[in-house]
Amino acid sequence: MSSSFYFKFAVVIISFLIVWTLRDFLLLIICSLVISNVVSNLCNQIQSILKLPRFFSLLIVIFGISFIIFIISILVLPPFVREFNEILIDIPNGLSKINVLINSNLNKFNDLLYGEESENVVDIFSLVNDVVPIPDGATIAKAIQESFVNIINLAGNLGTGLIRIIFVLVVSFMISIEPKAYKEGVLLIVPKVYRNKSRIILDKCNVALTNWTFSIVISSLSVGLLSLIVLSILDVKYVVSNAIIAMTLNIIPNIGPVLSGIFPVSIALLDNFWKPVAVFGAYIIIQNIESYVIMPFILKKKTNLLPGLTLISQFGLTFIFGPLGLVLSLPIAVVTQVLIKEIINEN
Repeated sequence: MSSSFYFKFAVVIISFLIVWTLRDFLLLIICSLVISNVVSNLCNQIQSILKLPRFFSLLIVIFGISFIIFIISILVLPPFVREFNEILIDIPNGLSKINVLINSNLNKFNDLLYGEESENVVDIFSLVNDVVPIPDGATIAKAIQESFVNIINLAGNLGTGLIRIIFVLVVSFMISIEPKAYKEGVLLIVPKVYRNKSRIILDKCNVALTNWTFSIVISSLSVGLLSLIVLSILDVKYVVSNAIIAMTLNIIPNIGPVLSGIFPVSIALLDNFWKPVAVFGAYIIIQNIESYVIMPFILKKKTNLLPGLTLISQFGLTFIFGPLGLVLSLPIAVVTQVLIKEIINEN
């Protein structure tokens, strides 16, 4: 092998080590780019409608987003936190009710086969708990609280979680003021031969990311509204909190809908034994309505992600970056899919 091969191999290894060392910082940059993409597109819409300068359009967007966050924090967040804590306490009660149901049927089966004076066959709850301990409400609440803390307090060189949040917001704001200038600045490091092609790829990534953002917002709102209606009809406790959970977790495909269904099904077990079956079936119907009715009707250019690429990005980025990697896995997958298509088309 020639010396040039060893040199290229060394450059690749060194580049990988640099990226790995700065992975937390790069993840914050990616988060800033995703936020600035959303803000920039909103600014463009306001500019085209109201014919305002970009700076004033940006101020309108920022004040609008801040107002929405303030209203949610005042009106929605306090009751949601209260109900969510109650949900975490009621989930183990639902599991205990499953144990009672299974054991009562096993006892009837045991009496039928061996007589009423025979001993019980097995206690399912105790058997499962011996193999995999089932957590109580306090344990579940503590685990979820620690997960939220880990999302903010990622290990890195940028200090505390508050400083990271400020860093992301400031970078997003600065990029949103002049996005074209930053794009052209990035293109300066690309050789002139590939500069026009790279500019086209960046524009396609922007369009794909915009379409995905719009589709995920419509999808989450649809799932949240349908969940609110269905749970209200079925008279399940904590309707608003379960609808918010379904709307939020819908951002994470494959995993999110499954996790969002655990809470209402467990709560429904406390009422009777037919209601959780109805809730489970309703959630399946909601996901199918969202996927095959609402989204194709509203969106003409929805960004369809490859299922394999979605799973790889979710598990891979979660393993490398933690919870924030899971949140940003889909935007990264969207951009990666565009890059792969462009490379294949180029070849």
